[in-house]
Amino acid sequence: MKDETAQFIRNLFSDNRLLLALLLVVAVWLFTKALQSLSEILARKFTRYRLFISSLFPILRLLSWVFALPMIVFGVLHPPLNTVLALSASAGLAVGLGAQDLIKNILSGTLILFDRPFRVGDMIHAGDHYGEVTDIGLRSVKIRTFDDSSVTLPNSLVLSQAIANSNSGALDELVVTEFLLPASLDVQSIKGLAWEAAACSPYVYLKKPITVVAEDHFDRTFLTRFKVKAYVLDVRYEKLFASDIVERIKLEINRRGLLPETLVTALLAPGLSLHGTPSDPVATEKSHS
Repeated sequence: MKDETAQFIRNLFSDNRLLLALLLVVAVWLFTKALQSLSEILARKFTRYRLFISSLFPILRLLSWVFALPMIVFGVLHPPLNTVLALSASAGLAVGLGAQDLIKNILSGTLILFDRPFRVGDMIHAGDHYGEVTDIGLRSVKIRTFDDSSVTLPNSLVLSQAIANSNSGALDELVVTEFLLPASLDVQSIKGLAWEAAACSPYVYLKKPITVVAEDHFDRTFLTRFKVKAYVLDVRYEKLFASDIVERIKLEINRRGLLPETLVTALLAPGLSLHGTPSDPVATEKSHS
């Protein structure tokens, strides 16, 4: 076995097999980068199919390496069987000693790619983080939040907790905007006003229904909580859509003179925190699948 391994190592350097293998690894890496650039260009050009195109890249990248690595090892390097067995045993020992987390993340990443609880472009809520999935790798998932922060989550952590997916591969998404008004106001008038505010927004997806519901609420006085449920045409406009609805409601209430302007500002100041405590206790925006 030692003689075979020594002869194999000498052959690697004598006939440039190692150099060829390295060149092929670089070629595959460049190929995956080209795929990524192509998917980004196509996603920008065909915005209607942006989520579908973006979700294909992680799978194509994984398949590229799955096919390329065995070909490089067994087609170019030609290691002896005993060397392969020895390296396999060493790899197993390394996993047992300190690479459990890495292997767990790789297995979890593979399950995510093929089970597809979410895709690139989906808006997900994982733990305390909410944002758009920008990359699904073998080791981690990357999320871009509305604060323009990039959050990296290990795949094993993602699979071990509940994940809320707001759009599940669709380009549109349900957005719920809430606000409170005094209980003395006419509910039907406010519901009609809120419906018009959502329907007139440039971000609304009118192929799906707009719903406005009202419920009683008490906070030192009797109030009515209104919820505007409407679909945004692109998940990336979620915050703009919610803000636009609130602004339109404020303007229309002022125009009709339903409330003093100071009270309108206090009641309808938009609090746009996602899935958490809003910045204002009166108005908030949520998204749902």
